Amino acid sequence: MKRSRIYYLNAAACVLLCMPGGAVMANGILPASYPGAQLINAGRRIFFEETFNGNGRTCGSCHPADNNYTLDPQYISTLPADDPLFVAERHHGRHGRNNPLAENFEKPGLMRKLGLILENTNGFDELQDGYTLRSVPHLLAMRTSLQAPSAEAADGTQSPPVERTGWSGDGAPLEGRLKDFLTGAIRQHLTRTLNRRPGVDFRLPTDYEIAAVEAFMLSLGRQREYDDFRQIRMRNEKAERGRLNYLGEGLASGIPCNACHFNGGANTDPDFAFPADITPPAYESSNRSFAPRVEELLDQPGDVISGEPMPFDDGFGQGTNLFNAPTVIEAADTAPFFHANQVDTVEAMVSFYATQRHLRNGEVLPPIVGLNGSQVANVAAFLRVLNADENARSAIVLLQQAKDCDNAGCRRENKRLARAEINDALMVLQAASLHYDDVVPLLQKALRQLKRRHGIARAKTGLEQARALMIVRPS
Repeated sequence: MKRSRIYYLNAAACVLLCMPGGAVMANGILPASYPGAQLINAGRRIFFEETFNGNGRTCGSCHPADNNYTLDPQYISTLPADDPLFVAERHHGRHGRNNPLAENFEKPGLMRKLGLILENTNGFDELQDGYTLRSVPHLLAMRTSLQAPSAEAADGTQSPPVERTGWSGDGAPLEGRLKDFLTGAIRQHLTRTLNRRPGVDFRLPTDYEIAAVEAFMLSLGRQREYDDFRQIRMRNEKAERGRLNYLGEGLASGIPCNACHFNGGANTDPDFAFPADITPPAYESSNRSFAPRVEELLDQPGDVISGEPMPFDDGFGQGTNLFNAPTVIEAADTAPFFHANQVDTVEAMVSFYATQRHLRNGEVLPPIVGLNGSQVANVAAFLRVLNADENARSAIVLLQQAKDCDNAGCRRENKRLARAEINDALMVLQAASLHYDDVVPLLQKALRQLKRRHGIARAKTGLEQARALMIVRPS
């Protein structure tokens, strides 16, 4: 069994991982007594409230806490017309002037229908044509997924970023660190005009704001690698077979899922010898970039909805086609998938790797992972149960934080987010009729208990029971 690796970034962000009672930091407001609470809570406030004197957006405009820090069309449809996310749709700017963001800032139709945000990944020199359209990556478990490969395991990325911050590192300028992400996001998404002048169209963050937001982002979700997939067992038979398929049992060809998403994370399996034509066969656990060429798929949703091919997304740098591997523990409730929301379900995501890839240019590429149709469903069931387990774990942590809070607002916010986690677990299980007769009733009961004045303890007990009914872990 390989020892899990946890990567710390700097002293400002190196807060303690484990909270009182063994719980791990989660997405809500940390009680003041928790280690690192002051910096993390300050980062949370900045993330959701600070506009940096820009167009009204905040970081939370694209990364809302109650939607797993990502955007999808369904969530966008619930927002009011005056939400800052829709700033490009306003007919007039302040004082009756024409809206300076009406063109070349967003593609409102594709944002509303597909959840895509415009990114000038190669600079702001050619705004009319020099852009890509990308989905919003969630921010969960980032502490486990930032490690870039060593020089010996270089994956071909041009001018590789110091840290793997999602998709291809484009959002983090300078050295490509997570702490640089805030500056890049302000310049790209929060500006008042397309001139993007610091001090005029927005203000740049202070060093403290950068450190606080970084600490907050690092506190979200899992703080360590998931349990060793070779040591756990799923109680649901279909999900258990999916675990074995994920590890490579029964594969007709290709590489196992676990090679690129070791234990469901973003890092590669340090024991797997990658073929030389895929990536250098170096033995280490790090977040390598690959080129699955999903951005070239024929008939992808963006092409169909817009009526013309989406602008080509060349990955980090220019012309590399390389993108970071994301974690998959959190996949089932963060759809749609891939860097331009090409598919909508976990089953379709797994199927992409198990079927031929028909590209726009007529080229047909072989499957990456040799799964048959039944095995695709098995692996998807496995991923759904893993996600529900993580939802339950996170909800337990949030409820403990609610219990430890010293004010009503803190308790209310943590309970609200805990309910969102439980609802996510119900969604991912019920969509595939998984654990409908044991775990689902427990989750529904936990939601009812949270409506009662003193229901936190009982809800936590029910969530712990639900986790035990889904996964058997080594004692």
